[in-house]
Amino acid sequence: MGLGTRAATDPVSAETSSSAGSGATEEEPVNQGEPGALPPWADSVASRWANASRAIVLTDMSQCQPASALSSKPKRHHWRIVPYEAGGLKGNMIWAFPETAAPVVKLPLGVKGWHAIFVGLQNSEGEDLPKVWLKLDGEPAPQLREVSGRGIGIEEIYFKVADLQGGNLHIAQQPAGFPAPAALVYVKLIPLVEGEVAGLLADRKETSNRKLAVTSDGFSFIFSRQPTTVEELLAEVEMYRDTDFDTLLLHLGGADWVSYPSKVGTMMGQDMDDFPRVGDRYYADAVRQLAKKGINPNKVLIDGAHAIGMKVHIGVRPAGWSFWEPISTMFRSNFYEQHPEWRCVDRDGTPVARMSWAVPEVRKHMVDLLREAMGFGADGAHLAFVRGYPLVLYETPFLNIFQKKHGEDPRKLDEEADPRIRQAWSDVVTAFMREARAMLDQEAVRRGNGKRLALSAMVLGNEYDNMQYGADVRRWVSEGLVDELFSYKWDFGAKKRTNDVKSFTEMCEAKGIPFRPSFTVEPVSIADSVDDAASWYKQGVQGLTFFDGVSSGQMIKYGRFGHIAELPLHRGKERPKPVQMRFHILGDKVLDGRFPPYWGG
Repeated sequence: MGLGTRAATDPVSAETSSSAGSGATEEEPVNQGEPGALPPWADSVASRWANASRAIVLTDMSQCQPASALSSKPKRHHWRIVPYEAGGLKGNMIWAFPETAAPVVKLPLGVKGWHAIFVGLQNSEGEDLPKVWLKLDGEPAPQLREVSGRGIGIEEIYFKVADLQGGNLHIAQQPAGFPAPAALVYVKLIPLVEGEVAGLLADRKETSNRKLAVTSDGFSFIFSRQPTTVEELLAEVEMYRDTDFDTLLLHLGGADWVSYPSKVGTMMGQDMDDFPRVGDRYYADAVRQLAKKGINPNKVLIDGAHAIGMKVHIGVRPAGWSFWEPISTMFRSNFYEQHPEWRCVDRDGTPVARMSWAVPEVRKHMVDLLREAMGFGADGAHLAFVRGYPLVLYETPFLNIFQKKHGEDPRKLDEEADPRIRQAWSDVVTAFMREARAMLDQEAVRRGNGKRLALSAMVLGNEYDNMQYGADVRRWVSEGLVDELFSYKWDFGAKKRTNDVKSFTEMCEAKGIPFRPSFTVEPVSIADSVDDAASWYKQGVQGLTFFDGVSSGQMIKYGRFGHIAELPLHRGKERPKPVQMRFHILGDKVLDGRFPPYWGG
């Protein structure tokens, strides 16, 4: 098996062993640390585990298979083997440059039973931080792990807890899209004691903590990684396995931008040979290849989410009809371009890049798109209104509606002072909500399983800001048009920019509708996120939502935010620092001498 080490949490005290499969098996109490500390399976620190001092550390990555994929020198389509010494460890790491295009290799683990798995990744002083994709035998897709900062050393990263059967760890460089280096220095396997296994399994079985939702814009991960296989697509949801996430809000891409051959929407980038950005070409090429293979990215993600116990609401971003120049050449809608007469117009005649919901044909187009998307098997339809205002303004169809009802031209009225304008806008938007609700009821009948299909919406953080655009959330709740509500407190048309969790909670609670406010994972600190989450739970919310959370490495930290009692313990004030080591020897050079080689750079 090559070099194997039993290492304490402090790698300097590591004891070399010739057997990689050895380790403690006797029963020990679960290492809870201080009273009220996180259980080890809720944290990402190796020292939390009872057998941390008896970890099996595999330091020789030259044992990866196939051997033909390894090289002692830089070589395309090969992992480079680099000898190292660091923190009492001695072995061989594997490295791939951004454009190496190294193949997947497998490291035999040689152990059985439950283990906590950590990996040592190399930091870098280069432009790109190393990323590595990892999975075990039999798993449907890999998960991304990457270092948190720069340097010339090693950072220990938590991978997962698993019941190993003597199989392999699959190691991959990002296969396509924007290139990134990849480096794996060592693998640490901490054998679990019986109490830890029992606690872990009980925790995974408990579903009451599954309170978290997450959005995916349906575009960015294809833009950045260019997935062209089912496995590469499934990597988008695999990170949520055994976490507190229970709902994926999957956006198709825009108002009617889609990533699959559609009878209703526009498949982006398929008529182009020159793209605004490199990632736009990656996206267009990827969806073209997927279509040729008969793979629908949305159906793959829906099925993958279902396989790990998540429900999926698939939906639209109502503003996604066009974009600014020159990116608009990529983000364009055939329907939008074919019907300029149905676009929104401001009160002074300024054209607005939206399609008006005052036009029945526009509403029908959107409902038809949702109907098509629901055919992929989602549990509900979703409207991301936070990427969609305004929905109706002063275009002729609305002027006719207002004139018929009130006998006046709304352009001659004070928009701020006359409530009839927003009420009329609300009538238009609510008409769409009723039509979408009717479509879902029809789809439920077609499926014939007796289950109600949800209609959910994500809106701005308070009633005032939403009502400025005719989105009368209280009206939707009262009429039973929405089954779940999510809020978003930032920008995109907001004026007050407040997060009125209390009002939304109260209005939804009266109708038994789940409400989950959202926040982004970056650049908000973990401590600030904990404070928000704890405050919102105290106000009675049913859960939390992470906007644009998919693909974020931060999901390792946030995946336990449905465990309310644990929230204060995630602040990190007393947590041990992650294991980090400086290299003593890397390749044929001593790095920690008086005169390190990088002084010459």
